[in-house]
Amino acid sequence: MSFKFEHASCTESGINPKAVYDFIKRAEENDLGIDTFMLLKGGKVVAEGYHTPYSLTTPHVMYSMSKSITATALGFAIAEGKISLGDSICKFFGEYDKRGKCEGITVRHLVTMTAGKLVGMAKNRHYKDWIKIFFDAPAIAKPGRLYMYTNDNFYMLSAIISKVYNQTLVDFLDERLFKPLEIEKPFWETDGFGYASGGWGLYLTTIDAAKIMQCYANNGVWQGEQVIPRTWIEQATSFQVPTLKRGQIDVTKGYGYGFWRTSIPNSYRAYGLHGQCGYVFEDKDTVLVLFAGISRDELLSLAIDDMCKTLWDEPVAEYEDKLKELLASLGDKDNLPVEARNTELENKFDKKTLKTHSSSFASMLHATISTVMNEPLGRTDTFVLSLDRQNELHLTWKEGSDVNTIKLGMNNEYVATPIKLGGMKFTACTKAAWTTPRVLTICVRLKECCHVRKLVFVFDKNDKVIIRNDSYPDMPTLAVHYMDFSGIPLSPKLEKLLKEYVAPGVLLLGEPDFRIEKLFLF
Repeated sequence: MSFKFEHASCTESGINPKAVYDFIKRAEENDLGIDTFMLLKGGKVVAEGYHTPYSLTTPHVMYSMSKSITATALGFAIAEGKISLGDSICKFFGEYDKRGKCEGITVRHLVTMTAGKLVGMAKNRHYKDWIKIFFDAPAIAKPGRLYMYTNDNFYMLSAIISKVYNQTLVDFLDERLFKPLEIEKPFWETDGFGYASGGWGLYLTTIDAAKIMQCYANNGVWQGEQVIPRTWIEQATSFQVPTLKRGQIDVTKGYGYGFWRTSIPNSYRAYGLHGQCGYVFEDKDTVLVLFAGISRDELLSLAIDDMCKTLWDEPVAEYEDKLKELLASLGDKDNLPVEARNTELENKFDKKTLKTHSSSFASMLHATISTVMNEPLGRTDTFVLSLDRQNELHLTWKEGSDVNTIKLGMNNEYVATPIKLGGMKFTACTKAAWTTPRVLTICVRLKECCHVRKLVFVFDKNDKVIIRNDSYPDMPTLAVHYMDFSGIPLSPKLEKLLKEYVAPGVLLLGEPDFRIEKLFLF
């Protein structure tokens, strides 16, 4: 049997369509970065939408929403008596700690982010032992004393579960969660031992994420069967530890086991960087799943908070059709001012290799993904523009050990091309246009990610080329956001200093412009 969500109108379900309409309108007008979303009431879809090239059925990066799925796996292992919250991590990986310095860190400390270990995400992990990285990391506080958001806590949970059951985390969850919910076995990034990254790196479709959040909303029941242990859901989604005293509103309300309490009464959420989130409104029988790409995702959280102030009010019936029209009008993510093609330059540079020197960090992938991959990327130092027999323009580039060619799509519509980066498969959705007679602008969105890479080829009259390199979500804003998320909001002066001077300096390494030094025949 193939499960599909039933659909119902907002009005008949007790949802105010005006609240949803105002939320989507606000998101569009303020560029809140929504890729896809689904709103469910009583297990039925009352509103859904997406921006091209994304869809509800394409796997999408989850970032830290992955933690909630790892926590779910832990719930199964505890229910089966294989692991307990009081177990020391040394019980599973004692060979890394012969002196017992980490003996006091328990599974509960990992799942509540209170292990006290400081492990930076920017640390070089290429071909490294991630377990050793965790054990060797400095201890900032005694276990249990301080909430500290550290992704590797959930990596360690993943490694523990995999070691106990002698199988990958995905295989472990396949029988217990994915198959019962009719979710195709997903991709999850792994380390060199095959342990899933746990705290990040999972890719799910919007519909699949909605199934999991709806199962949580049903106290673990799916299609009449108890899939997720109810006692675990009660513990995981309730307040377990205090989080931050200041900072973004939805990271100050407390943490459970892989889930956050929120500022909206009687609600919790799974949450990931750039606006990946799944909300359960416990006393409203309502679920919201939303994937996005935004630098300051607290703006998205505030918009959701505002929507919920009137979401369950008396429905304003005339907005039912307005909402449908708005959702149907959602276009694609990038519009380029199309000028006539410069066929002279296209032919002149056809199959010429544009050679440059770039940073070892420079990648077509966003830095928030590429920095933690086992297979090192970067050194994007070769570009080739080429025309095929149908006069279609293509871009070939080399980074790391990967060489990819993508069709550019010169009619302001996305063209999809399968590519491979760092051992991972992606779908590059590309569109390009001559935005001025001597400027070729290329937008690349990896369909599985929430970012856009913009390459602007500037050809001067002496045939010199500069490739301006940009990405969104942008790193300077993200740096400020991260400080706020960590509970260290910056003063206006420090925020300006970080945005205008420090972050751009970092970008020279991670996202440099490419100055073409030599031309070669391809």
